[in-house]
Amino acid sequence: MWLRYFTLADIILILLMGIVVIFLSIFLPQKIITAGDMVFIQSGQKLVGRYSLNQDRDVSVAGPLGETKVLIRAGKVSISGSPCPNQYCVKMGKLGDGGAALVCVPNEIVVRLGGKESSELDAISR
Repeated sequence: MWLRYFTLADIILILLMGIVVIFLSIFLPQKIITAGDMVFIQSGQKLVGRYSLNQDRDVSVAGPLGETKVLIRAGKVSISGSPCPNQYCVKMGKLGDGGAALVCVPNEIVVRLGGKESSELDAISR
């Protein structure tokens, strides 16, 4: 039987690690992935705008290929037009919850949600 290869300390350590993993999987996602009330728009590595998700507006963002149109409507944000060839960013739909982003890779535009004091860290790097 496999238990004969473990000491009592090994079993206690495995049980404690299991409890920690269960605890973190329940409570940590609520801390990391929270709905944001601000829209952050980046072009390349530069943050070009911060906008409230609660105020409707149209934003044009300049990228290497041209202008990308970002729409903020009814608490959701979407990319409505872009000069990229395949339009995958337009087909991504609307973003209204935290933990996700809209990205136009060819035009180097990133649209993400965050809180008013959003850090540059995401759910993975925290």
